[in-house]
Amino acid sequence: MKYLLMCQIEPQKLAEVPSADQQLVEQSMLAYNRQLIGAGVLAAAGQLAMPHQAIRVSASDGQITETRGPAMAGDTQIGGYYLVDVQGEAEAVAWAAKCPLTRFGALEVRQVAFSPL
Repeated sequence: MKYLLMCQIEPQKLAEVPSADQQLVEQSMLAYNRQLIGAGVLAAAGQLAMPHQAIRVSASDGQITETRGPAMAGDTQIGGYYLVDVQGEAEAVAWAAKCPLTRFGALEVRQVAFSPL
């Protein structure tokens, strides 16, 4: 089963990491990535561009509208994602719990209900 782990980051918490510790955060994320790869469960992953670079595309009455910027302002932002292929929900949640980014927000775990691929 495939699950999307969406990294919901609280930018303020991340900004509070002392510069001396930033490298430790990066190393812990690389170690987590290697764990996912080594376990053979990682299907895809990515870090997203900053929310102010987002473009939302919508349609109303046949007219396409592009809006720049995040969908909503708030205390959290989606900073990246992991797509994992695991036995079930419990395993997906266990992988989310291991992610170092939980210190700076949360990981939302959702099963991929349908995929054309």
